[in-house]
Amino acid sequence: MVKQSDVWPSPRLIRAARGLVGVDQATLASQAGVARKSVVLIEADESDRMDPRRLKILQSLQRVFEDEYGVEFFAASENSGEGVRFRR
Repeated sequence: MVKQSDVWPSPRLIRAARGLVGVDQATLASQAGVARKSVVLIEADESDRMDPRRLKILQSLQRVFEDEYGVEFFAASENSGEGVRFRR
């Protein structure tokens, strides 16, 4: 099992990215080649651990946001929290 603190991007950031680009779960799932239910489960996962299969799905979702929508995920820093934004 992978600890939630080691998961990047977090499920919370996936939800935020989806809201930023205005895409629904079904469309995102189709673009990532996963079932809609997988997106629902990933976004709802607030546990301390994540299995490797779910982590792989999370990374597939990240690639869709980066490659198809120009979204950038960024980690928390000294001056700000983690987040998502459009690349310039």
